[in-house]
Amino acid sequence: MRILVINPNSSADMTAAIARELTAVRRPDSHVDVVNPAGGPLSIESAYDESRAVPEMLRLVQRAPEQGYDAVVIACFSDPGLDAARELVDIPVVGIQEASMYLAASLGSFFGVLTTLERRVPVRRRYAESLGLGGKMVSTPVLNIPVAETVGSLERMKATALAKSREAMADGAEVLIMGCAGLGDWSHELQQELGIPIINPNAAGLKLAESLVDLRLAHSKARSFQPPRYVVPLDR
Repeated sequence: MRILVINPNSSADMTAAIARELTAVRRPDSHVDVVNPAGGPLSIESAYDESRAVPEMLRLVQRAPEQGYDAVVIACFSDPGLDAARELVDIPVVGIQEASMYLAASLGSFFGVLTTLERRVPVRRRYAESLGLGGKMVSTPVLNIPVAETVGSLERMKATALAKSREAMADGAEVLIMGCAGLGDWSHELQQELGIPIINPNAAGLKLAESLVDLRLAHSKARSFQPPRYVVPLDR
C-alpha cells in the first residue's frame, strides 16, 4: 500500500523527523512518503497558522488519489483541514490528533495530552469534547516550548516533558499523548521511564491508515463528508 503523510507546516526538519519515526514503525509492505508544502507557516501554533496551512495542504490531498496513494495522514496535532480533506477524496484521510485520542481512550479510562503552549489547551479540550471524549481527558500539561523547538533530542525538553507527564499522572491520566507531531520522536523513552502507554501521534495516525486500507474502509460520503459542490481546480 502507498500512504502519503503530510506535515502541513513548512519545516523540513520536522518533516525529516516524522519520516524517521514512521520508517521505524511502518509495515514492510507499506510505502510511506512524508512531505510538506513549500509555502505556509514554519510551525502551527494558532488558529491563524492553521488557516494559512490548510490551502497548500489540501492541494497535496487532492492530488493523492491520482498519484496512486491509498490513504493520507495529516501529521499536525491540530488536525487542520481534516473534514475538508475528507470531502475532497474517496481514500481514507486520518488526523493524528483524532487517531491518538481514540487510541488513548481504548488503552485506559483517562488520558492526558502533553501540550506545547498554554494557548492550545482550550483547543485540545474542545477537540476531545467534539469526539465525545471530554470526560476521559483529565490533564493537559503545558511544556511552554514552541513547536519549532520540539524537533530533536534537547535534554531540557525531555526533562520538562518527564516532569509534566508525572503531573498528568497525578491528575489521574493512565495514558499520555505527545500532543505535537514534533514530540513523537522520543515517546518510547518516556514510556520506559513512566511505565504507562505513551502515544506517538504520527505512529498512531499511520497505523490507523494502514488498518483502514486493509479493511477497505474510507470515510462515509452519506452526509458529513459529501464532496463539495464547487471545487477550485488545482494549479498544475
